[in-house]
Amino acid sequence: MRLLAGLCAGFFVYLSLGALVGVSPRYLERTPSGDRRHRDRAQDWLHQAGAHVTPFQFIAVSVGMAMTVALLMQALTRVLPLSFVAGGLALWIPRSFYSRRRAKITRERINAWPDALRDLIAHLKSSMSVHTALGELGRSGPPVLRPYFNRYAGLAATLDQRTALEVVREELADPVSDRVLEIILVAFEQGSLVVIDILADLAEATAGDIALHEEIKTAQLEVRIESRGAAVLPFLVLILLIATAPDYATFYRSPAGWLVIGLGGLLCLAGLFSINRLGRIPSETRILASGGAR
Repeated sequence: MRLLAGLCAGFFVYLSLGALVGVSPRYLERTPSGDRRHRDRAQDWLHQAGAHVTPFQFIAVSVGMAMTVALLMQALTRVLPLSFVAGGLALWIPRSFYSRRRAKITRERINAWPDALRDLIAHLKSSMSVHTALGELGRSGPPVLRPYFNRYAGLAATLDQRTALEVVREELADPVSDRVLEIILVAFEQGSLVVIDILADLAEATAGDIALHEEIKTAQLEVRIESRGAAVLPFLVLILLIATAPDYATFYRSPAGWLVIGLGGLLCLAGLFSINRLGRIPSETRILASGGAR
């Protein structure tokens, strides 16, 4: 066990140093084109979640956190299956945290679109061109959307306006932004007067969708909190019992104890998966995105 702990610690230090300096092992850099596309999607996911790290750095830190927690649990309880459970939970925590953060950032952008559309309509009605109105959103629009329209203005100075807007659409990467920016692309070709009424209807429909989404999330909040508590509390009680009562520790070090912890962990995972699956709010597919992104 000490040898295994030493090997894990050494491997963690190796990965951590590589992650800190941004250098990955060569065998991880030589990837086929399919793996490279997967890595690019992972990098986009991290960027959308506000994590300024590479996929290798993210994986290295996650694995290192899992091994550290598993070794600490093993030192505390001397029960190997419980250490595996703790390490598995620790491995899942960074992915869950950034997934929630990504969803929150995306939701904040979507929630800002009704106000942004009303500002855009007001600018277009005041005889501004579409390009000027978009630039104005970078100065006076909703704060969460300003960086994207400032980026549009910068790109439009070197590229054509349509290409600049398409780049911004891929950075926003959500279905509501796809619809809005597709209409704006039409405005570049047909003129702003053609799309003002469409933008007004879209602003009203988006506000209604946002209100419904928030109502569903509020209704689910209590159930989600209770489900996570029901999954975690039994293991916390088990850790306390093993740490304070030698008889419990002896039993859970036996094959029967391994079986109990394994079945309990599987049942908790199955329950969490079922609740998350049943309570998931359907997400709209990005049918206008390039490459079939979602």
